[in-house]
Amino acid sequence: MTENYHKPNGFIIVLAGLVDAALFLVLFTFLPFFTQLLVAFIFYRFLTIVSMDATLGMQVFKLRFLNGEQDVLSLKEKILAAFFVLYEGVDYYKINRSYQ
Repeated sequence: MTENYHKPNGFIIVLAGLVDAALFLVLFTFLPFFTQLLVAFIFYRFLTIVSMDATLGMQVFKLRFLNGEQDVLSLKEKILAAFFVLYEGVDYYKINRSYQ
């Protein structure tokens, strides 16, 4: 199996973010304050990006974070991506899989 990557359109990235936000709100509705919600959302992003290289919403739309050389992110880049900082060429890429 080979995987190629290309940049998705902005609409797909927004949809992936909305899926993440909806999942987050369903899972963490017991936290009443906005700051607690924001901290919990960043914690959710941190856990999913570090453990799976993508959030659940990104996985639904077959997106992945890659750095400027289209390599897997380093731990530093993953931590920054969890805080919505796309550092040194880190961006969303769509996965195209082909089975040969």
